[in-house]
Amino acid sequence: MSLLRYMGVVKLSTAELAETYANDDSRFFQYRGDNIHYRVEGRKDDDAPVIVMLHGIMASLHTWDGWVEQLSDKYKIVRIDVPSFGLTGAISDGDSSIASLVDRVHALLNYLELDSYVMAGNSLGGYISWSYTVAHPERVRALILQDAAGYPMSLPLIMKLFTTPYLRHGVRLATPKFAVQFILSEVYGDSKRIAPKQIPYYQDLMLHKGNPLALLKIFEELEHMSHDRVKEIKVPTLIQWGDKDKWIPPHNAELFHKDIEGSELIMYPGVGHVPMEETPEQTAKDADEFLQRVLS
Repeated sequence: MSLLRYMGVVKLSTAELAETYANDDSRFFQYRGDNIHYRVEGRKDDDAPVIVMLHGIMASLHTWDGWVEQLSDKYKIVRIDVPSFGLTGAISDGDSSIASLVDRVHALLNYLELDSYVMAGNSLGGYISWSYTVAHPERVRALILQDAAGYPMSLPLIMKLFTTPYLRHGVRLATPKFAVQFILSEVYGDSKRIAPKQIPYYQDLMLHKGNPLALLKIFEELEHMSHDRVKEIKVPTLIQWGDKDKWIPPHNAELFHKDIEGSELIMYPGVGHVPMEETPEQTAKDADEFLQRVLS
């Protein structure tokens, strides 16, 4: 790795990144000036239950690799690089609001001619997922929230640093490897579980042109989160949470559990902010058992 790449001062095009991070299932959907990267995997038959998977801050659809491996024989899986991240890249019209992200996800699912599905989201993806469920309750069969955003919280230190007047300009210029390693050590409950391939995944996709600036806009959106409509959720809901989450406190899991009538909560000892990435086998097993019950 060159010094410039290590320090994250290069910017990579979609075409360059696609050589490594796209595969035969990768597709791009054009909407509102964006080129949204997604994959449809797993079962192909029309009767297959569908799970839509949305990742969190600074991640990409790769964060669900373990779940796809565990669940693809039972479900049709749609996973998306949320606008501002991954191969999708920056939002073209500058609208980073949650309502805008919900609109973009909805447009893609309409394009795919899907009218009934499970929404599964982690962190920011959880915020989008439950907001989508409130906006389109007739389309969502069940909801899985993993360490989801929505309730008031203190922004993680790294987000606070990235949004300070001086450092925010530095983020636009460089995303060094050591910063990515620090972020991963923050979101994992046990850093020994970080697979070596995860570090280049996260760093390279943060070097996608426009992603750092888009990330800052998302941080600003998270400072204005509202949970006012959580109680409107009426679909079967599973809440999965790592009890070592440093980014969104485990107490917020209890808030979701209290406000979503009939919801189920599983807390994972020793796990951090990304349970589906840190413990994919157990979290996918629990999700499958939940879905087999509520979708039957």
